[in-house]
Amino acid sequence: MVRIFAFLMLIKSSLAVIYSVNESEYRKMPRLFKMDDYKECMLETGGTYCVATYDLHSRGHSNLMRFIREYSEHTIKHFNHTQMHRATCVTITCKDVLNQTSNRKADVSDVLERCINDTVWRHYRLEARLSELLYCNKDNDKMILDASDYVVASVYIVIFLINTIGSFYDLIFCNGDSKKGNPYLLSFSVKQNWKRLTSPGGSGDDPRIERLKLFNGLRAMTIVCVIFSHTALIMTITYVSNPHFIEKAYDDPLKQILFNGTLVTHTFFVMSGFLLAYNLQIHSEKTQITWSHIPKGILLRWIRLTPPYALVIATIATWMRHIGSGPLWKLVVTSESNYCRNYWWANIFYFNNYVYQDDLCFPQGWYLAADTQLFCVGLFLFVMVQGPRARKMMLSILFLLSLVITASLTYFQDLDPVVIQSPETYRSYYVNDKTFNLMYIPGHTNLSTYSLGLAGGFLCYHWQMKEIDLSKVKYLRLYQWVTWILFPIGVGIILAGGIFYLDGVTHSTFLKVTYAAFNKPLFQALVTCFIVGSIFKLENVYRPILEWKGFTWAGRVSYNAFLLHTIFQRSYAGAQTNELIVSEYNVFILLSASIFLSFLCATFLWLVVEAPVAGLTRALLNSNKLNK
Repeated sequence: MVRIFAFLMLIKSSLAVIYSVNESEYRKMPRLFKMDDYKECMLETGGTYCVATYDLHSRGHSNLMRFIREYSEHTIKHFNHTQMHRATCVTITCKDVLNQTSNRKADVSDVLERCINDTVWRHYRLEARLSELLYCNKDNDKMILDASDYVVASVYIVIFLINTIGSFYDLIFCNGDSKKGNPYLLSFSVKQNWKRLTSPGGSGDDPRIERLKLFNGLRAMTIVCVIFSHTALIMTITYVSNPHFIEKAYDDPLKQILFNGTLVTHTFFVMSGFLLAYNLQIHSEKTQITWSHIPKGILLRWIRLTPPYALVIATIATWMRHIGSGPLWKLVVTSESNYCRNYWWANIFYFNNYVYQDDLCFPQGWYLAADTQLFCVGLFLFVMVQGPRARKMMLSILFLLSLVITASLTYFQDLDPVVIQSPETYRSYYVNDKTFNLMYIPGHTNLSTYSLGLAGGFLCYHWQMKEIDLSKVKYLRLYQWVTWILFPIGVGIILAGGIFYLDGVTHSTFLKVTYAAFNKPLFQALVTCFIVGSIFKLENVYRPILEWKGFTWAGRVSYNAFLLHTIFQRSYAGAQTNELIVSEYNVFILLSASIFLSFLCATFLWLVVEAPVAGLTRALLNSNKLNK
């Protein structure tokens, strides 16, 4: 009897999750998102437009409610359909409820709940309870500027003026010759900065720097991948007319590249570690590396990264609230502005990745924080550990330690082996995702990829100093074949993460821990091998693409493109007055527009902010050298 009961319970539990349904079955559920006509509502006298979330429930037995719960139970691929998201014109849609209300100043929450509940009951014989009233827009809302808006506007004016002064100074007094005139004023010459932007990649006094020109292509292509992933993200967090399309996308093998493509982001850690190790070793040929280089290096990095970053954060916190409007503007745009007004300091001092659940100001800024933290660790270890053997031992210990940290966190915190990109995780910006917060974004959990970059930088420098001719290596031809298949192997590693999206499969703890520990370092080991091979010109398939001259300027402005791209994407989503239709074509159009606008404005930001700050820094350092 006990066995029969257990068998029946097993059957019952197996039926508690619905993995997929056809379109007709799907349409039996209430629409997940619905928006009333915003413009029409705002034309009404006293027009009130509210955005809110409602919980579905049924007092008695309901087959539909059971179906909704069982379908929503598959959280990896499905939205939570037990909640509805509505953008409602209270003065039009809920006019009957308002007329029935004796108190004309009735609470809008009560009116909305009664209104939506009546509609849901009439069509589905279910009830709706107001879960959260996010905000209401009214026809007489006006833009109110505060002191911070004026301060940021003043900063823009100052930036414009000093760049104008520097440019005219260059044209009138220096005739475009950067060797003449005041170096501080010339730092703000747009003409001089344009020359720097378009100068050949890898140019410099040291011929070894020329071999680093592939990094411009690698940066540009990686940032395009990041923009692609955020394009899909922004289309998921807004109101969409076809959420079923998103849910079915998880069963498309090609789209698994998007869901597991977070591995690509860590390529930045490899590049950062590589350049730190390589450039410091070249620098140590002329200057002895001492403990004083640690605060100096950290300060110089802060000065290089922060001015454009701080300007973008300030813009988001102030003027982004005002430059657009729409039913979802407050949901998508103003919400980030509010976070930035409260947590800007966590971003510009680069520890926002450890307070992510409280700080959703510029969410992708977790990478800048983690990379800065890893930079500090790498710089400290470079100064502390001297000699090739000691550094080899140090890197080995660091890499093994990172694997232990990742495996231990996955096991003891019961984390997923990868960040599961579920629809509701997208909508919440990963705030409630333990794997994202404890494993993906902290600096200490990304030590493995950074240490691979450090190792690559040390190795390249060592081989160059030994003048090793790798073209005469015995197994060169074999290495070339391996290099050519690095790309398909990398794609295979990304697609392998799809096993954790399979329906009804429970994975062993051993598999989860092992995959979590090795998937990032394995993928980035391929990237490191490719970088080393390209520097020594061991293959001629991928390397010429990355060394293409057209990537030179794109790579240089890629940091600013990273800072700017979500501004355009959020503005697009926030200004929508109807539910977005998600399709491959629409994603491609938004992606193309995001890339174009991001790199266009990034070029301008580089010319008037990043390049001038870099020029001022060089002028100050050169002045100190002359004084000594």
